[in-house]
Amino acid sequence: MNFSSRERQLLSTLVILLIIVAAFQIVATLWLAVLQVADVVLIFIAAWALSYLLSPLVNRIDERTPLNRALSVVLVYLGIAIVLAGVLALVVPGLVAQLNDLVTRAPEYGDRAAREAAGLQVQLERAGVPVKVTELYGAVPSRLSEVAGAIAHDALGVVSATAAVLFDATLVLIIAFIMLIDGDAIWQRFTRALTPELRSEAELLRQSADRSFGGFIRGSLLLGLIYGVATLALLVVFGVPFAGVLATLSGLAMIIPFFGPIIAEIPVLLVTLLGAPDQFLWVLVLTLVLQQIVLNIIGPRLMSNAIGIHPIFVFLALLLGSRIAGFWGVFLAVPVAGVINTFVRYAYELAKGRRVRTQAASLMDERRAAAAAAAADARDAEAEAREAARVAREAKLTARGK
Repeated sequence: MNFSSRERQLLSTLVILLIIVAAFQIVATLWLAVLQVADVVLIFIAAWALSYLLSPLVNRIDERTPLNRALSVVLVYLGIAIVLAGVLALVVPGLVAQLNDLVTRAPEYGDRAAREAAGLQVQLERAGVPVKVTELYGAVPSRLSEVAGAIAHDALGVVSATAAVLFDATLVLIIAFIMLIDGDAIWQRFTRALTPELRSEAELLRQSADRSFGGFIRGSLLLGLIYGVATLALLVVFGVPFAGVLATLSGLAMIIPFFGPIIAEIPVLLVTLLGAPDQFLWVLVLTLVLQQIVLNIIGPRLMSNAIGIHPIFVFLALLLGSRIAGFWGVFLAVPVAGVINTFVRYAYELAKGRRVRTQAASLMDERRAAAAAAAADARDAEAEAREAARVAREAKLTARGK
């Protein structure tokens, strides 16, 4: 059957549209299947993340000591248990005391918040702003009491949920333990069954995931620790109550990409406004400055080697991740975008004939070498600039002496 050029074009368009519709249908079906086992998937993802966190330390002990791989993992687990026990023994009593104090002083803070809301309402009415702050504030206690009543009514559910969390945490530790011991051997057995092309591409996937997920998780935790410690020091200096609890919440919130800084700021400002109103302006300004330093100076240095994508694509990944998978989509969007970025570059080089499929695994090594060379060039340029500035200063001093 002969078709005209326009008919062939319409037929090609129709085939492409059918392929796109079928692809979306397949993705939707797979996504529904994943949702059916989402809790199991999350347990394995958490174990995978924990193994990424501990793998560098285990590798170093395995390489530099006579211990074998299994004993190295056991030693790391024992060390973490000792450190956690020490930290909990030092930190938990203080946090519990602050939480008890917060519960005891809750009525006082409630009355103070009511007075602040009434004062703000008067100011808004004078300014002609038609907002009923007192009505909004009046609805808060009833909402809180409803939540508290629901929790108290479903105490058995709370206990069951706590037991489920502890059980899942135990599973995560066990699965991560197995991954740390046998993960490399399992991966090698899997890749030996593949063709050379697929083996090289699978190795590229593993390397890019190691860099993106491992670096992102370690960098996020370190970023949260830095922000939490700095927030604690700032709040203690200005006499803000419950500084330990607020610093802990702030550090944990900073781990959440994009939305974390907003979440970290709100409780600090609320407690400062109620507990130390004279210091509110200083706390507001300094916490914003601290966030800018952490996010724009420290954060990029920690994440640049882990992700390596433009900030606008980070923003796009966060929006798409939140749309597709909610909180976990936001949390995993950036490292997933890093892996996708690696494979987009690989596909581009493959299409241009710069690389064959059996050379896929060398892409990461070449990128690391290029990054190291660029860093060395930057250091050399900085050293040359300092030397030129020193020579200029000496020449200026010599001219003045004459």
